[in-house]
Amino acid sequence: MTIPRILHILDHSLPLHSGYTFRTLSILREQRALGWETHHLTSEKQTGCSVPEETLDGWHFYRTPPSQAPYRHWPLLNPLAADSAGNSLCSDRMVIYWSDGHGR
Repeated sequence: MTIPRILHILDHSLPLHSGYTFRTLSILREQRALGWETHHLTSEKQTGCSVPEETLDGWHFYRTPPSQAPYRHWPLLNPLAADSAGNSLCSDRMVIYWSDGHGR
């Protein structure tokens, strides 16, 4: 049996505290309890972070640096800012989950 591997592309995460962050951590804990392998990439909206990777409370996060691209303020194209970092994490049979923090 193949272990599911999931890349979560997140609006923001720890150390920021919000309902979104705590719901996400709950989902991650449940997926890990099922034996699934999870990876975590935050968008450029993750403020106060100047490192490309960070481990907090046992969770490893890949950080997307602030974009200088002209489309960075266009909501429909903003996920493209995370694409280059996400591509390095993706491989065959990986599920990618993306949430903008508004249930979409």
